[in-house]
Amino acid sequence: MSLDQPQIEELEAQVPDLTDVLPVTPLQEGLLFHALFDEYDADVYVEQIDLGLEGPLDAAVLRAAWEALLARHASLRAGFRQLPRVDHPVQAISGGVSLPWREVDLSWSAEDEDTANAEAERLGVEERGRRFDLAE
Repeated sequence: MSLDQPQIEELEAQVPDLTDVLPVTPLQEGLLFHALFDEYDADVYVEQIDLGLEGPLDAAVLRAAWEALLARHASLRAGFRQLPRVDHPVQAISGGVSLPWREVDLSWSAEDEDTANAEAERLGVEERGRRFDLAE
């Protein structure tokens, strides 16, 4: 993969704090094809895990741990871009990304566990319905 200066400048304009540009692997290219094939159907590569935690939870510490993972592993900061006049997409690695973090307090319904569980399920369905932006 070789990019010319205008293509690199285009990536720099699109990706804040661009630190590296890498070719996609054959597996990544296949995943990209399937993820982009039908933009309106369910995103087959989005998974959601429901974990039960016991004991006190410090949400700020949990968030900081996830942010540390993003900072440590460049592959988690990769966005996939298809540039004009380039045959294959590229991985654009950003030096810093914003952790997509959503915190919802369901303690208001602690007296009604069924209500809290129904709201948690509703939020999960809502999150699964959002498509993953592969450029980000």
